[in-house]
Amino acid sequence: MKKNSNISDVIDKRLNCKLNEFSPYSVPQLECRIKLDGNESPFSIPKELSAKLTEHLNSIEINRYPDPEAKKLRNMISIASDFPVDGILLGNGSDELIEMMVSAFTGGTGRVMYPVPTFSMFRLCSIAYGAEVLEVDTDGNFDLDEELMINTIDERDPDLIFLASPNNPTGNSFSERKIISVIDHSNSIVVVDEAYRDFNDLTFLPLVEKYDNLVIFRTFSKIGFAGIRLGVLLGRTEIVREINKIRLPYNINSHTQRIAEFVMENYEFVNENVQLIKKEREQIFEILSGLDGVSPFPSDANFILFRVSDADSVFERLIEKEILIRNFNSPGRLENCLRVTIGKPEENEAFASALSNIVSS
Repeated sequence: MKKNSNISDVIDKRLNCKLNEFSPYSVPQLECRIKLDGNESPFSIPKELSAKLTEHLNSIEINRYPDPEAKKLRNMISIASDFPVDGILLGNGSDELIEMMVSAFTGGTGRVMYPVPTFSMFRLCSIAYGAEVLEVDTDGNFDLDEELMINTIDERDPDLIFLASPNNPTGNSFSERKIISVIDHSNSIVVVDEAYRDFNDLTFLPLVEKYDNLVIFRTFSKIGFAGIRLGVLLGRTEIVREINKIRLPYNINSHTQRIAEFVMENYEFVNENVQLIKKEREQIFEILSGLDGVSPFPSDANFILFRVSDADSVFERLIEKEILIRNFNSPGRLENCLRVTIGKPEENEAFASALSNIVSS
């Protein structure tokens, strides 16, 4: 017979104690006229293609399950990337891919290593799945501290290493030589998260043929399709086979598959938008570099991290002007740092003008 107890007692007794170590991943939901906080593309499907996409989606039988293996989409990605289809696995965003990697590949030492600062989901997923996290500081330029990374590998033998390059929130790409050094030195599974590779053109994908412990992440989120939540993993067939054992059935829904297929069939407009974002990024960087009291960091992504004297004040005053960016102000390497996503030209112009007025006053 069930005993009387309140929910707090039940939670205290049954909760995974690791959850006490962090708060839920959250993004401030502030309504502003100009939204430059989420590293999304400001561009989506061109108007001339919208009707065609609608017709494409109308053919979906929503009473039926989606293709459990997303075969057509994976074949299209295989052709576009010149990579074996059996080495491609899709996730409900890169977040699910991170979860699957941690779940599948922490059965040795149970340790996950990554440089900091970096994408917070590496830490959150690792702790949630009971792994021990090894956070290794980057150097003064936010690049990999090669000696510290190698020493940590030798001393702690992590099962899994995450390297986001270009890195979020810093925007820079890690040294190609240093990444290869980590891969070459390690017996761990090394994931290079290339979520922003469209904005810097460098990829480590060809090295998967040489290094069997290398896995590459890609995503549709930064090129205009954050709403469909589609992440792409590319690695050796042997690795993908093991991850597939824990992949949830039908994890990529029918609408996501159809939209992604449509994007792959009409990729020219994506390339055009990426080039425009890169051009705008360089112009914004030049403007920020010329403002007194503003120190931008070089970026290979679709955003720019910059430091001001009082980040909290600048952030609030931009909100007053209906412009939302991301506040990363915290003790340590990101003190007084803010991050702005590259938007449409008129949005970037409004941001630059507002920031100039704020810092000059």
